[in-house]
Amino acid sequence: MEDKLDLNVIKPIEEVKYLSAENASRYRLIMRYFYEQYQKFKYWLYKEDVYEYVSQFDMFADYTMEKCEQDLKALTEWKNLIATQDTSKASTIDEFKNKKFRYQLSPYSIEIERMTIRLESIVGYGGSLQPSLFERIYRNLIKINEMAKKEDLQEINRWWEDLNTDFENIYHNATDYIASLQSSNADELMKSEQFIIYKDKLIEYLRDFIKDLQRFSVAIESFLKKVSPEVVNSVVDKLCQYEMSIPRIDRVLNEEEVKEDLMDKWNNISFWFTGHNFEDGEAVRLLNISNEIIRKITMYAARIAENRMKAASRKNEYIALSKMFAKASNIKETHLLSAAVFGCFYTRHIKGDFERKTESVNQSVWEEPPFKVIIKPKTRSYGNSVKTNAIIDKSADKTEMLMDYLNQKNIEDEIIASCIVGNRIRIKDLPVVKPFVRATILKWIGKAMARNSFIGKTEDGRTYRLHMPKNGERAILKCTDGNLDMPDIVIEFVD
Repeated sequence: MEDKLDLNVIKPIEEVKYLSAENASRYRLIMRYFYEQYQKFKYWLYKEDVYEYVSQFDMFADYTMEKCEQDLKALTEWKNLIATQDTSKASTIDEFKNKKFRYQLSPYSIEIERMTIRLESIVGYGGSLQPSLFERIYRNLIKINEMAKKEDLQEINRWWEDLNTDFENIYHNATDYIASLQSSNADELMKSEQFIIYKDKLIEYLRDFIKDLQRFSVAIESFLKKVSPEVVNSVVDKLCQYEMSIPRIDRVLNEEEVKEDLMDKWNNISFWFTGHNFEDGEAVRLLNISNEIIRKITMYAARIAENRMKAASRKNEYIALSKMFAKASNIKETHLLSAAVFGCFYTRHIKGDFERKTESVNQSVWEEPPFKVIIKPKTRSYGNSVKTNAIIDKSADKTEMLMDYLNQKNIEDEIIASCIVGNRIRIKDLPVVKPFVRATILKWIGKAMARNSFIGKTEDGRTYRLHMPKNGERAILKCTDGNLDMPDIVIEFVD
């Protein structure tokens, strides 16, 4: 069943045109003057009063009576002002014909001006957290059974207004305050040094709110789930009776609409604490957001403290740490010390212009001798001093390094050749091998498996074929640095 459409919702509001019209500055000044006089119980004003008020400002020094009449006419057409001909002082026919009007604010305009005054006073989100409101709401809610038995409609209405006022204060003030802490301006403030001063007070303020929210929201939720629908309907009926008993001149209330509105307000309070349609209530969300803000505040404060520590010299700490590494008896002990000091490393490659003693890709970085790295300052003005030196002949060193590499390569080739038995290498038949043998075998397997034929070539040009285990047999490739569980593959050299 579709809800009945209220035509007032889709009707354009002409009364707000003066806020954005071409001469909005004059219109707004005139309307504010009318509102200020209305506050002083001076409801009727003449055009002379308006002209005298506007023309006193330097910004409107060229203001004329003709412009004043045009402005009042426009505001009257937009229904902001109600114009009434003043005939009380007309003593001649000409004075009667030259209509003299007096002007009054319309009800819509009074509310619009009140709204603009509130808008002008808004700075940021505002709001505040009042933990005591949760206790007051709980104390009022548990009185609903008592209210269902009372006959004093005024007392029931006072109870209902107190409950709604407290709920609106929590709903609007808490929401606005939390929104202000989640704004971009708050994030920038939390990153500044000045924030450290307010950190503890803000966290304590939020924690007090969270404690009362945790304590009473559970009690309120439990009570709302147990309260009888008959009790709620009885109280709503009595509140409806009170509303219908108030004499109104401007409009006639519809009893069904009043009852529906009261029930909607009750459901809003109930759903805010208990949730609806299998979703958490707003109280739970508010609790989670408050905890997240405390976590964010703590994180920002830790970063600020860390930035402060960056300026301090840690030379002595580094010297003590380096002595601990120097006193380590073996490489395993240094690994454990590194894990304790620096944690886990995720570096996969060490990049730099290093002078290595070997070109082997299978040599671990731990097997190479240590070397010094000169750290240069990260400043644009720094530059290395350029010295003119003679070119040093390093051909002998290069020849020596080449011979060392070839000798090492020959040794590795002989070790790999010893693993070939009858033109085949079978994983499960291999003895304990060195890491470079495992790396070479895995590289050959990877190259061959990349082809459909399972055929590959070694670095020296020999052709080989892979034979995968038919029944999924597995083997252990034993190495000096650990074991590898893998399929029992056979590498056959076909030439």
